[in-house]
Amino acid sequence: MKVLAAACFVLLFLNVAESRAVAGSGGNVTSSKRHHEHGHHGGERPTHKHMLFVFGDEFADAGNLATEANLGGYSKTWRYPFGMSDAAHGRKPTGRFSDGLVQSDYMAKIMGKRESPPAYNGDGWDGEVVDPSGINFAVGGAGVLQAPPGAAPAGARVATLHAQVRQLRDLVSDGLLQDKDFDESVALVAFSGNDYAQVDADGFDALIPTVVDEEASVVSQLQDMGVTKVVVSTLPPFGCSPWLARDSNYTSCLDGSNDGPAKHNAALRDRLDGDDDVMVLDVYTVMMDMVAPPAEGSELSARFKERLQPCCESYDEDGAYCGDPDGRYWLCDRPEDYFYWDFVNPTQAGWRAVMQMLQGPIMAFLGISQLNHF
Repeated sequence: MKVLAAACFVLLFLNVAESRAVAGSGGNVTSSKRHHEHGHHGGERPTHKHMLFVFGDEFADAGNLATEANLGGYSKTWRYPFGMSDAAHGRKPTGRFSDGLVQSDYMAKIMGKRESPPAYNGDGWDGEVVDPSGINFAVGGAGVLQAPPGAAPAGARVATLHAQVRQLRDLVSDGLLQDKDFDESVALVAFSGNDYAQVDADGFDALIPTVVDEEASVVSQLQDMGVTKVVVSTLPPFGCSPWLARDSNYTSCLDGSNDGPAKHNAALRDRLDGDDDVMVLDVYTVMMDMVAPPAEGSELSARFKERLQPCCESYDEDGAYCGDPDGRYWLCDRPEDYFYWDFVNPTQAGWRAVMQMLQGPIMAFLGISQLNHF
């Protein structure tokens, strides 16, 4: 029971709030997020086809989390070494929870786009005209349910999935999107399981129906707005996260800690599989195959020299984290050899490998015939 509880706890509080003890520390962040006020724009304009709308948490966030340095670890993704492998952005941090690109970027590439659509709260969007590629609402630390008071410091602006959908609806109300813009549109819902951080092991099973119901509600809202196709990711294998694998010196996943995610994923499939316009994307199985020891897994496990050890790892448990301004972390030399970037999130190479394996099913679901290499 304690093992599963630890797996749940790490998803939210390590991934985003691991630095609460240093929330007042400084950093080299100088920019800040803008609050957008959307005005009405009249007149005819071109229809945007094949737009991508992204919802979720750190697996898909492309720059929505606040940048303010006084937020400590909540803004760590805007500091080195995050982004160090991202040649497309000058190897600089962009608010992504990785050394480079994340799941939403590779979803966009499959659709023939260069990268994730601009972040809703990011500097890549001025709040006046929605980019033809779409928009990304995902924000690190987000959950399906409302986060408890104090889960994030003031200024972190962590929106639930429902709140993210409301942000999309506001763009329609403000005239920045029209009904015809949703023709042949796609939504990615990338959820890594932060809600389960709020319960102990005994409450995990009881919470699954509520979380799955809320995910299904988000999907229904998107469809009611006119989104044509919705892709919903399964939970990852919690027990294979480096946070738990470190107990075995990064030699194996932690037994039993993947049972909860597997049950959630089964319930999600039972709820959504009957809809031809919804795809449950099996991130869980692909990740498991890639991080399993070669003797237990497939040839996929040979892609990475380090399957369970993170490339960026804090060595001081007293509030330190990857990107800690005091340098209390260890950084690998070759992130491309590692599946995991930090204690929870994949590297750019890890996400690339996962989405390459899922590219075929995604293309078939979206009716894409041209293979876009990445």
